[in-house]
Amino acid sequence: MQAVELRCPQNYGRLFAKFLVPGVKLKIVEGNLVEFACRDCRKHHTEQDGAARAVFHRFDIAGQLVETEIVFTDSRKSILLRVDP
Repeated sequence: MQAVELRCPQNYGRLFAKFLVPGVKLKIVEGNLVEFACRDCRKHHTEQDGAARAVFHRFDIAGQLVETEIVFTDSRKSILLRVDP
């Protein structure tokens, strides 16, 4: 089971919250965002736009979608879609 711990940046010993997510790989990225790789969106973008290697959705700690990154297998650059508040 994967766990995500939200801690104080100044006092790492202070644990605010711990999320347990069974069967899901989590990654914490810059800006304290939780990142999920999405197979459904990868499949969708591969069918629509060509070969997508990966699609990552990034959420803040309140669970709001902050951005989505689409990484293509060819020489095209990644697309970063940011959500306006």
